[in-house]
Amino acid sequence: MNCRERALAALRHTEPDRVPLDFGGRQTTLHLYAHQALMHHLGLSGPEPPIRSYHTYLVEPDPQLLRRFERISVLFFPKAPSTYTFKIDPATNSYVDEWGTTYHMPPNGYYYDMVAVPLGEAETPADLDKMPWPNPTDPTRIAGIPEKVRAAYHAGEKVVIMCGAMPGLWEHAWYMFGMEQAFVNLGGNRPLIEAFSDRVLQWQIAYWDMVLKKVGPYVDVVQLNEDLGTQHGPMMAPATFRAIYKPRIGQLIRHIKQQTKAQVYLHSCGSIYPLIPDLIEIGVDILNPVQVNAADMDSARLKKEFGKDLTFWGGGCDPVVMGTGNVQQVRDDVKRRIHDLAPGGGFIFGSVHNIQANVPPENIVAMFDTALEFGGYPIRV
Repeated sequence: MNCRERALAALRHTEPDRVPLDFGGRQTTLHLYAHQALMHHLGLSGPEPPIRSYHTYLVEPDPQLLRRFERISVLFFPKAPSTYTFKIDPATNSYVDEWGTTYHMPPNGYYYDMVAVPLGEAETPADLDKMPWPNPTDPTRIAGIPEKVRAAYHAGEKVVIMCGAMPGLWEHAWYMFGMEQAFVNLGGNRPLIEAFSDRVLQWQIAYWDMVLKKVGPYVDVVQLNEDLGTQHGPMMAPATFRAIYKPRIGQLIRHIKQQTKAQVYLHSCGSIYPLIPDLIEIGVDILNPVQVNAADMDSARLKKEFGKDLTFWGGGCDPVVMGTGNVQQVRDDVKRRIHDLAPGGGFIFGSVHNIQANVPPENIVAMFDTALEFGGYPIRV
């Protein structure tokens, strides 16, 4: 099988020739510093990789790494609107995104941290109109993309993923109100948080309408974000999620699925075990990153309870083991995750979220080489 055939088989919950591997994918890429260390470790040289996300300092991997490992996906990211120009202020090492949120990287930092938000003082739904909302249907966002999507689909080499243009309904609240104030609003100002969620929902519906009219028949996976978990449990009571976010995310997913046969991939970090049945109910097909070291996220349990309904994308190795363990510990953990998640298909192997700056390069090599060695069907680990 080629990458596309292998991945589509897994997404259909059938067993391909071996477990598909996704290095450098949507949320399985790596930090710039990890990329530099990996290139050096493998004796490779090349230009500095393009930064895919300045906020998290993630890169588009060097083609030599994509040949050394395996990426089963081809990714399409929307562009900024025509009214916005990205620029870093060299005097402060900061930038402002299209929504008006300011990010700053401190000296010797690894990320651009959020330092100022546009709606931190908002108190009523009317206050949401005091900032300019970017245009979700600016044609610049997808200029040139439909042609490339169709070409990738017809090439038949990888699964085609179309990515969202913003964080999720709850996640975007952090970047607009600030993390602390988002929780204050969630707990104490429900009219504001619901009005904001409705605005974000309509924004996303408009964006996906524009995109899927152009590329709907040629996309295999639609990617959404909605971080809902901490290391120890959901960020909010399940009842709160079900009252505010579940119906709105469900509306978005239904709207998307009316326009494409693509599967819906939802990224949510952390411990979200109590919410997984709700996500399945509203149409989520693929769960990422499968944070196996978080509370209640044991890989065997997840597969047993939800493996018939969800494809697990990620989940390849405990991220603490990846960051602090040795090569043998990485190999042992990878074999465990393959044993738990691979039988019957429904598993795309990848890192648990993007590989961070301090992960030893030998552990990255060990993770993917072990998956290649032990990921053949029938699974024998």
